[in-house]
Amino acid sequence: MYDQAVLARRKVSPLVVRLLILGCALAAVLSAASPSTETPPLAPAFERWLEEVKPLISDEERAVFSELPQDYQRRAFIEEFWRVRDPHPETARNELREGWESRREEAAQRFGAEGDDRALMFAVFGEPAETLPGRCPGVIEPLEIWRFAGFGRSQGEFHLVFIRRGGRYELWSPSQGIGRLSVGLTGSVLNDGGFVREVAENCFRGRAVAAALVSAVDYEKLRDSGDLFPAPGEEWLQSFLGRTTDLPQDGETFDGEFALDFPGRYQSRTVLQGIIAVPLEAVTPSEHEKYPSYDFVLDGEVLRKGELFENFRYRFHFPVADVSGEIPLLFQRYLRPGTYELVLRVRDLGSGRFYRHDEDLEVPFAARDARPAAVTPRDVSTRETALRELAEEANASLGRGDWSIRLLPPPPTLQVGNTRVEAVTAGEGIARVRFSLNGRPVLTKARPPYSVEINLGEAPRIHEVEAAALDAAGEVLARDRFEINAGPHRFDVRLVEPQAGKTYRESLRAMAEVQVPEGDRLDRVEFFFNEQPVATLYQPPFAQPILLSSSKELDYVRVVAHLTDGNSVEDLVFINAPNPIDVVDVQVVELFTTVLDRRGRPIDDLPKEAFAVTENGTPQEIRRFERVIDLPIYAGILLDNSASMVEEIEEASKAALRFFETVVTPKDRAAVMTFNHQPELLVRFTNNREVLAGGVAAITAEGGTALYDSLIYALYYFSGIQGKRVVILLSDGDDQVSRYGFDDALEYARRSGVAVYSIGLGLPGKDTRIRMLLQRLADETGGRSFFIQRATELGRVYETIEEELRSQYLLTYQSTDTSDEDVFRPIEVEVDRPGAEAKTIRGYYP
Repeated sequence: MYDQAVLARRKVSPLVVRLLILGCALAAVLSAASPSTETPPLAPAFERWLEEVKPLISDEERAVFSELPQDYQRRAFIEEFWRVRDPHPETARNELREGWESRREEAAQRFGAEGDDRALMFAVFGEPAETLPGRCPGVIEPLEIWRFAGFGRSQGEFHLVFIRRGGRYELWSPSQGIGRLSVGLTGSVLNDGGFVREVAENCFRGRAVAAALVSAVDYEKLRDSGDLFPAPGEEWLQSFLGRTTDLPQDGETFDGEFALDFPGRYQSRTVLQGIIAVPLEAVTPSEHEKYPSYDFVLDGEVLRKGELFENFRYRFHFPVADVSGEIPLLFQRYLRPGTYELVLRVRDLGSGRFYRHDEDLEVPFAARDARPAAVTPRDVSTRETALRELAEEANASLGRGDWSIRLLPPPPTLQVGNTRVEAVTAGEGIARVRFSLNGRPVLTKARPPYSVEINLGEAPRIHEVEAAALDAAGEVLARDRFEINAGPHRFDVRLVEPQAGKTYRESLRAMAEVQVPEGDRLDRVEFFFNEQPVATLYQPPFAQPILLSSSKELDYVRVVAHLTDGNSVEDLVFINAPNPIDVVDVQVVELFTTVLDRRGRPIDDLPKEAFAVTENGTPQEIRRFERVIDLPIYAGILLDNSASMVEEIEEASKAALRFFETVVTPKDRAAVMTFNHQPELLVRFTNNREVLAGGVAAITAEGGTALYDSLIYALYYFSGIQGKRVVILLSDGDDQVSRYGFDDALEYARRSGVAVYSIGLGLPGKDTRIRMLLQRLADETGGRSFFIQRATELGRVYETIEEELRSQYLLTYQSTDTSDEDVFRPIEVEVDRPGAEAKTIRGYYP
């Protein structure tokens, strides 16, 4: 750690400090095999790339890129450089990269001269709104001026000024002074505004040129401000450098022995299984007083034709008391047949020493037990024989041939009733395909097309569909599964292997499937045997052989998946059970609760003792209690844009925008949805106010009113999101064309756990039915209902909603009801204060 006082005395700039810190990580990239060899010069293609991204790349990024020793690392750097700048990572496109490269190509055609700053600025800002020549012989140099109406966070008009010098144009900035623009002017003319007056009075279109000079931007300052392009920070550089397989200069090494095998197939790929045997005397345990352990980080790269095909990272943890002789570091990768180079580096975290291994691979088409006679088996070492024996039981679940099955899911919308599902298979020996719905067999087909029509019921629910490819004996060769109606934000992890209740003696293969929410990133997946950490994986496939060492009658495998934002989910499978066991699902219930006084104002000073919770009439113990003033909010505005809203839609859109501007903080997320005869998602969850503003600005009124269908769709979009979630529903009339009725919408709202704030706009005073329905939706879900006459009153309503959302209590209890029956469980929350009313969900489904 740097001494801040020393840095201050020496006046070291923040940039120098950051480069010093990154330099420590960069040292790990440079190989110790040739410490005196300088980094080779960049190839022309990489020099050109640095020039092309000059407005985007930071000094730290440029330094790291220039010092990378291998071209494949530079190509990997370029891909990661663009990935961390992707403005919408949830989509398949990288809009920033596509736009940048397209503008660069057009700029090269327009301003072909190398070194012309107009090409660079065109790539940054695109087409100017106006181009103005600056011609005034004897007063100013020849100029070209670009006017822009705004860009990024800079909404006001601004100008870029270019000076022509020798056939090329150089960008001028006000910080350079007007002396670079003038010709032969001296003295007071340069100092008291006379120069600007001289231009305005004597030059062609002088007033426009003078105004442009006054409003010209300093591009360097604008770039450094972060207003042009979001800066990804330096964490990604640290992460990128940390994944290298090169040894650091002067890095100490330790001995180990590597062996590999190809024990089976997974879908269309061959399974590569590797083991690094680390002798105990070569490594050092941690110095933890009570729980010393051996800890390792394995970084690997797979190269194909000199290019980086994939890289991966594992972390291993072995308590000292559980190991003797050698420590086995086991890993698996899935590769298509072909020739590769495998590079491995292991760091012993206890000593800081390294092990490195590099070898060429010839990955066979078939697994070792199913290799065609024409293929010559590779020589098998003693170490590889031992690896096969160690992992034989674990590899029993692997396929031996090139079999695969893939389910073709229905469209990503709510599915009910009869829905057709189709599976596509590949490989010889598949005799039939078995379809299952929610764990129960539905149909088995003996010949293609492998499709089935399944009945999902009339109400939208989450369902799991599985297809298994079977051989003639009924053994599973391959399987695939997906969830219907799960929504785009579901975060889930599930152990596919091992199988519950099955007995494993020597080893097993743990395999997990992870569903990552839209817009989020998976950080890591951890495997445990009982409560002992086995391995941490950072890239798919999430499959890990586990060597068993337990004398218990009952063991379990646990997997935990972590997102980069800290959220986690887990799954657990019991194995080696002497008899079938019952698993009790403990239900933990979270109640976001608003307490209002007689005047409808939030009360925010209540202690835990003031609350009492009952479920089905049974008192529950409140295990967690807190005020949640700053908890992130997920808010969706569901806005009626049917034809009857034509006179109010503009004001309603403005009010929604004001709500976003005041409520949405950097940690919150908001979405915009509209509905007429059908719902439409205009803006996905984001905290970007500009994107939200663009969404509400495009709303127009037309069509009928499908209120209940649209509410169900909005709640479906929230599926998988945890925490404080609200839908703000604004409508001016009754439902006209929905497929579902009010009871269906209410039932779905109960199951979702999302609070509904309903706003009735301009409803006739005598039409009490729609008022009662909107109020019931709010009351049942812990929200609140409002009834107003004009959209101009929405500002006050949104202020009230914001005040409630920022003044809630979180009550958490563990339900005493351990049954798994799918029935509604009513909840009541009472408050021990006269005149106070608690508002929360009326119940839930387990």
